[in-house]
Formats: sequence, structure tokens, C-alpha cells
Amino acid sequence: MIDRRLKTLILVYLWGALFEDITIFVLAWAAPDVWFRVFHRSVPVGLEVALLRRSGGQWLAFALGQALTLWQWKKRPEWLAVAAGIRLSDLFTDISYLIAAPALTRFGQLLFPIFPILNLVGVIILLKGYRQATS
Repeated sequence: MIDRRLKTLILVYLWGALFEDITIFVLAWAAPDVWFRVFHRSVPVGLEVALLRRSGGQWLAFALGQALTLWQWKKRPEWLAVAAGIRLSDLFTDISYLIAAPALTRFGQLLFPIFPILNLVGVIILLKGYRQATS
């Protein structure tokens, strides 16, 4: 049985991550120029929009996995491990973006380093919930 406080943390984390992933998916697809202006103070050229939208597709997949986890995890706790895997993979995409981005605005410099930390915290929370639910 999962501790009540951990259940609350799991719900807060999953809803927050779901909101984040849907928001950045919509931004990547509906307004890629805003992404580049706000985070890079630049205008996208060449394949940058296509690559951002590709990332948007990944964020949509993350959102779907988290939505399924929110729906199923109380009956099927293995979904907590699935969501932990989703967040772990996003941790590595976040770090890759930080390394690869040639320039970030001050806002981007403040915001983007937070995401890998939040993803690591999420992995720990979700796996702890899975462990409690299955022991």
C-alpha cells in the first residue's frame, strides 16, 4: 500500500508533468516562433522548426503515457514504472538540449536547468510509489 503523502506527491507530479508536456507540445506545434524568441532570442531557420515539432511529438507521447498512468496506476501500479521511464528519458533529452543549444535567453538559462532536476525527482517519486505498491 502506498503511503498517503506519497500518493499526493505522485498525483501532483503527474498532473504537473502532464500540464507541462501538453503546454510545450502546443507551443512547439502552434507557435514555434514564440519558442525561439522566448528561449533563444532568435528566429528559426531551416530544419529548426521541424526538429522542434519532432520534440513536440515526443512531449505528446510523454503526456499520453502520463495520462494513462493517472488513469491506471491505482489498479495497475506498473504504470508508475512506465511513467518513471518516461521521465527518465526526458531527463536525458533535457540535458542534451542544455548542452546542444547554442544560446539561451536569460529566461531560458533560468528555466531549462530546472527540468532535469524535476525529472529526476519524478523518477524517484514514481519508483518509490511502485515499490510501495508492489511490496
